[in-house]
Amino acid sequence: MINQPSQIKTVVAEMQKFRGTIEGGSCVRRIEDFIKETERRYFVLSGKPFAALADEEIPEIVFECAKRIESQFFSVDVIERRDATKRIVEIGDGQVSDIIGWTSERFAQLWVDN
Repeated sequence: MINQPSQIKTVVAEMQKFRGTIEGGSCVRRIEDFIKETERRYFVLSGKPFAALADEEIPEIVFECAKRIESQFFSVDVIERRDATKRIVEIGDGQVSDIIGWTSERFAQLWVDN
């Protein structure tokens, strides 16, 4: 792992030395200070987001995601940074999304009501 842009030349040189070519390029990510215990899973069904609790407030970022993703069903995991900014950390197609934080009854109700 590197944390300074100036280090990229060394990383690329090492990758080329041991791998030859770099397939697909490289990715740069910003490290953010998340509050681990704030991560929540939401589900989107037919463009409408749902929370684990019926009266739970759904972050605006989940509504925005629901508008942009055209899939009929998917999960959205949101976490809070130390400065209270909400970030999406994962979007899943629902095939392997656990219902962590949800009851089976609440999850099943999504399908009954929609």
